[in-house]
Amino acid sequence: MKYLNGSNSKLKNKTGLLFLICLVWVYLVILAGGTVRATGAGLGCPDWPLCFGQLVPPMSINDLPEKWINLLPSDSYGEPSFNPVHTWTEYINRLLGALLGIFCIFLVYSARSFVKVRPSIFWFAIGALLSVGFNGWLGSLVVSSELKPIMVSLHMLGAFAVQAFLIAGILNYRNFHSPAPAKLKKIKGLKFLLILLFLSLLVQIGLGIQIRESIDWIIKTTEQVERANLIQLVPWIFYVHRSFSWMIFLLAIFTLFKIFSNINFDRQSNDTSRSYIDNFFYALKSNALFKYVFMFFVLVCLQMFIGGALNHLDFPISAQPIHLLAANLLFGLLCFAWGSYDEIISDNSSVNLKQQMVIP
Repeated sequence: MKYLNGSNSKLKNKTGLLFLICLVWVYLVILAGGTVRATGAGLGCPDWPLCFGQLVPPMSINDLPEKWINLLPSDSYGEPSFNPVHTWTEYINRLLGALLGIFCIFLVYSARSFVKVRPSIFWFAIGALLSVGFNGWLGSLVVSSELKPIMVSLHMLGAFAVQAFLIAGILNYRNFHSPAPAKLKKIKGLKFLLILLFLSLLVQIGLGIQIRESIDWIIKTTEQVERANLIQLVPWIFYVHRSFSWMIFLLAIFTLFKIFSNINFDRQSNDTSRSYIDNFFYALKSNALFKYVFMFFVLVCLQMFIGGALNHLDFPISAQPIHLLAANLLFGLLCFAWGSYDEIISDNSSVNLKQQMVIP
């Protein structure tokens, strides 16, 4: 393209990479946040944005300013209790969040080169930066409210908004460089299936948030509750959450079959003797939507396995952040799948499947 020259051309080439870096970093922050939540380190730094009034938190109670020592909770012997592991777990989480904000600033600076040629890319970058800032502010409210469940839930939901802006930016950037074929024939009923899959995932995430809030309440109001008994104390909504996962599992299978059965595998070759396995790998390689939905299906299976571990292995701490991360990855994959919907090619289309998009 003629307008891709000089410094603007370099910025344009970096924008897609920055979108992707920011998205990957979001998932890293989510994993760190899930670790903070699972280990009970949410108040490891009782103030915000500093930690015990310092830029770099202390390593031991001896390094604490005196005013903070007096505010520490007491242990069973009545002595001030300081947990450096909790403090540094929360501090690292905050550092990762701050770095995400810096990356988003670089992203906006780079995306400004698209203002005249593809303004949506710039505005999605702005949206990502603002949503990161807003979610950081929510994080401060989580600390000031002493981990009030509703604030923790809003903080978690904010991560989905950040993902949505970044993925929308990636899709727009990708289509700018490799425009999708126009006016392709759609597969009947596929759009409805994708919407149903998306809504089902949102319901499942909502149920999961309710379970987490219930567990927080149980831990807060029940003395010396053991992790092995947590699931037994959670209300009936846990069983709805567990059963609803099978609906998403079946929907994903049906959606995969719908896409797979509408791909013309003989378009590229006169060889009609190819096996289902050959066709399957061909679909993964050449059809973006099939690839994303298949990845979604695999992750659903993994998520169900992790959920089973939480249920049957005494609610292990290590499984909680992975469960949270997988839920966010599922959301991200469906966003990419929806962005790929217009590029599905049915049997009556004459466009080469290999022309479909690839993530930058």
